[in-house]
Amino acid sequence: MTRERKILRYPANGGAACPTELDEEKQTTQKPTIQSTATAIVSYFMRQPSVMKRGEAIGQLRDLLVIVDSSGSITNAFFETAKTQLARLLGMLCPISDPFDSRYQRAALLEYSTDVKEIFDFDDKPSTRLVQQGVKSMPYMDAGTCTATAFNYAYNNMFDTTKGMRNSPDVKQEVLILTDGQSNCGGNATAAALKLQDKADVFGLMIGINTQPGMKEVISYVSYPKNKHLFAIEGFQVLKELVDEIEQLVTNVPCVEFDV
Repeated sequence: MTRERKILRYPANGGAACPTELDEEKQTTQKPTIQSTATAIVSYFMRQPSVMKRGEAIGQLRDLLVIVDSSGSITNAFFETAKTQLARLLGMLCPISDPFDSRYQRAALLEYSTDVKEIFDFDDKPSTRLVQQGVKSMPYMDAGTCTATAFNYAYNNMFDTTKGMRNSPDVKQEVLILTDGQSNCGGNATAAALKLQDKADVFGLMIGINTQPGMKEVISYVSYPKNKHLFAIEGFQVLKELVDEIEQLVTNVPCVEFDV
């Protein structure tokens, strides 16, 4: 749970200083339902608010970097589930006909465990079918969870025009990370995530994370407000159920027209 307050008028003429704490986070024992998580993903990630251009609302263009945890704790069977459901999820973005027609959305993909693999960059897959094929091609790595290494690689290498990123105010840079646990190698994941947030809006789908240190760390990965960027489910065994629920919801939330 998060809440935030904004300073509407700064003190003047000897007025009292504004409070230094402007946001607050609290962990609770209440677990979100599959339905509530699906609704949040659709509202804040799948069907984002449109932007105004020449007085009309148009669809939000984005360069989306997906970072996928491939560590040994996931198991090969669950990693196959993750690939299949992630490919489905990406196919539901806007515009529905072909989200990753390169005129609209562009995707890049990193996979990590102890090392980082760059599966494809923003220039490599100019259609949704090719993006989905690339996601399904990821090999299972089966080692440590070096999340800081992945974030640092993304920060240093991916958000650059040489990788196909569009340097335009009309295009939003985003990250979606899928992970099942706390980092255990590669440096300070929280510090690396904060750097990455300077370049992109970071979303997270956190799967089966139950420890307090693990939850605290993954909360730090995503952008603010946290409750609009962090989505959680109990385990990979319910990932298909989540994506099924999202598929039902997006049929009732139309895409805004794009102007490219």
